Parts: sequence; structure tokens; C-alpha cells
Amino acid sequence: MGTTSSRFGRKAAVALAAFTVVAVACGGGSDEGVQVIDPATTLASAAPSGEQAPSTPFELFDGTPATLASFEGAPVVMNFWASWCPSCVAEMSASFRPVQEQIGDRVTFLGMNIQDDRELALALLDETGVRWISAEDSDGRLYVELGGLAMPFTVYISADGQVLDTHNGPLSESQLRDQITDVFGV
Repeated sequence: MGTTSSRFGRKAAVALAAFTVVAVACGGGSDEGVQVIDPATTLASAAPSGEQAPSTPFELFDGTPATLASFEGAPVVMNFWASWCPSCVAEMSASFRPVQEQIGDRVTFLGMNIQDDRELALALLDETGVRWISAEDSDGRLYVELGGLAMPFTVYISADGQVLDTHNGPLSESQLRDQITDVFGV
């Protein structure tokens, strides 16, 4: 295996291990319904800042197939979350809902539910009042491709599909607002 392949293999293994630790720490210790990500095939096309967002397909909660290219034309704030992650739940209500209410007409908010039960995810959306476009990264592949290491995980994508920045971990309302202003000038 060449240097590049082994570097990506190690990076994918680290990302998978980190995701597993985060899942357990967030209350997702049960492996029931969790699909394991194969590190040998996941990080070959990681999307660091400044590069085109991955073209990995996913499904919106309404059943519509999509890719990140489907959202080109407006800046996107994508947040990976799960009902089993207490930090995600708190961030949705305290940060994303108020910020989306303030600037949702200028930025597209995409909630990417990861390795979760659909019914629990839908119930949480109702409970928190978050009204973002909801999608599912059922196998966690997109999370890993974008460099996710913690939950929640937020990705900022330009209107032309470039990954501009990422944030691993929860954000307060003011941190989220400041990051959106810094990244998009909104």
C-alpha cells in the first residue's frame, strides 16, 4: 500500500474510532441498528476546506434522493445529529432553531440525521421545533467523508458547493451565528 493509501486508511480508522467513542459517550452504546462503516472504503475522497463537497447520495426524510450538489445556489449549514446524542438535542433547540428563524431566508439549513431510528428522529424534530430540511446519512459515510470526529458536527458549504469550514462538537447560539457570519458574511 502506498503512502497516500495508508494515510487515508489511518485517517478513516481514526474517524471511525472517534465516531464509535462519540456514539457511546452520547448514549449510543448499543450496536442495535447501527451500521458499521468500513474504514478501508470511506475516506478516499475526504473533503477538506476549500474543496468540492462529496457527491455521496443520501435521502431526504420525504424520500427524495439527493446529494450536496442538490443544494447549490445558496450557502448551506449542514448539521449532523442523532436522537441518541444529548449534545445534539440541546444544540438543535438552543442554537439551530433560533438562528434558522433569524436568517433561514438567506442560508439553507440541512439537518443530517446519522445512524438513527427514523421514528425517534421525527419525534425529536417535532419536540425541538427545528424546521430544517431533514436528511439521513444512514451508514455514516458522508459524516466520515466530511471529516466528522464528534457529535454534533456542522459543515459550512458555499453556494457553489465548496466546503468552507467544519466544526466538531456543540455550538451555542452566538457561536453558530458568529461562524455563519464569518464564513458566509450573512
